[in-house]
Amino acid sequence: MSVQNRWLPLARVQSLCAVLGLCEVLGLCAVLAGSVAAGSALAQPGPRADPSPLAPGDLKRPIFDTQTPVYDTAAKQARSASTVVAEVDGRAVTLGDVGDAIRALPSNVANLPFADLYPDIVTQLIRQQALVIRAQRQALDEDPAVRRKMKAASDQVLANEMLTREASGSITEATLLERYNNEIDGKPGPDEVHVRVIMVPTEQEAIGIIGQLRGGADFAAIAKRSSKDATAPVGGDAGFVPLDRLTREVGAVVFSMQPGQFTPFPVRSAGSWFVLKVDERRHQPNVAFSAMREELRQAMLREKAPAVIAAAVADVTVRAYDINGKEADASSAGGGARAVR
Repeated sequence: MSVQNRWLPLARVQSLCAVLGLCEVLGLCAVLAGSVAAGSALAQPGPRADPSPLAPGDLKRPIFDTQTPVYDTAAKQARSASTVVAEVDGRAVTLGDVGDAIRALPSNVANLPFADLYPDIVTQLIRQQALVIRAQRQALDEDPAVRRKMKAASDQVLANEMLTREASGSITEATLLERYNNEIDGKPGPDEVHVRVIMVPTEQEAIGIIGQLRGGADFAAIAKRSSKDATAPVGGDAGFVPLDRLTREVGAVVFSMQPGQFTPFPVRSAGSWFVLKVDERRHQPNVAFSAMREELRQAMLREKAPAVIAAAVADVTVRAYDINGKEADASSAGGGARAVR
């Protein structure tokens, strides 16, 4: 008997134990497995054993607690957020800080792969913390103007968080899906271009590359040889991209080109010079709900924000003053002073 066949009965016994809910009774599994492996008398006729006192009495009901969560996911998320990814003079930069920084990015950047964003974000946070330490050493945090700005930043964070939490109360998966079905599903997506990129540091290099292309040189070969962009190893192929995934300068150029064309002049953007080529154009395929979920949620939050703000203002007493410090009443709000209500 081969090793594989010899252990097949053991696997079946373990599966049986799992089905009966007896995997935790390790002794019983061990006895059964040992008997099968040794070719024991399990196959021999004998007196019928009494039911095990460990067997469940009613197999129609689960014998385990199916209500209480086994894993504390909230605690695990908190521990993950506190994972230290760098230290600056003993001050921790955590994975939570990285996540917050990514969420603050524009959506077209934040949706890039985490592995691509992570190194730059960590570097940015390290530099920021180094500047904070230097500022505190120079007591800049005690400067009245700086303290006002710090308070304004803190207030902005709290206000945004309150706005998000209150506005999102009525946003459910059902409402998001309904909106997706009404506005997106079955409708053609935005235009996309299949673009190739050559990025170089100087305008003269870009002009030289355009001259080579006019002479019949292969775009992909030049990109592999000369481009400083991350797409260089694949011949500058950036794939299909919609307009909102491109910088303003690059997007304006490539969306004005026809398939097969390359830029007749260098394009300046983000501190570099670009030579671009459009391979083809298409309507973006119908976007799945999972890809649109966050964008739909943000749109619904923006729509609900005015009502949340109005309710917050109505719940407090507001006294407004003109530039001379004189209190204004509602009747004089149009005369330069403003009453908020």
